[in-house]
Amino acid sequence: MSTRQNNLVLVDPNERLALTLGGSVLYYRRLSLGALAAIERQQLTLLPPAQGRGPRPWLPPQALEAAVAAHVLVGWEGVLGPDGEPVAFGPAAAQRLPIDARRRLVERAYKPELMLGEKI
Repeated sequence: MSTRQNNLVLVDPNERLALTLGGSVLYYRRLSLGALAAIERQQLTLLPPAQGRGPRPWLPPQALEAAVAAHVLVGWEGVLGPDGEPVAFGPAAAQRLPIDARRRLVERAYKPELMLGEKI
């Protein structure tokens, strides 16, 4: 029988959680409210005014997802390039993650209850 923690635990910028996808492991941290607010401000786009109204704010969902993934992803193991060779973790390489892997990573960062028992 597992015990569940009932207390709120703040996000530690140095925390490392693991998401296993096939033979690969993505290391990430949870998304804090402060980080999400900052990312949303950075990704906010103003659309042109329409019919006498001022500019309209718009948050492109794909841009938000990519920015969140870039913030929460902190490393990996077992990620291979198109040639089948291991690829070192880095921002440029992380942008090449398949979209389904990125979406699962972002989902985990938003919903930490999905990763109970996976802290490394």
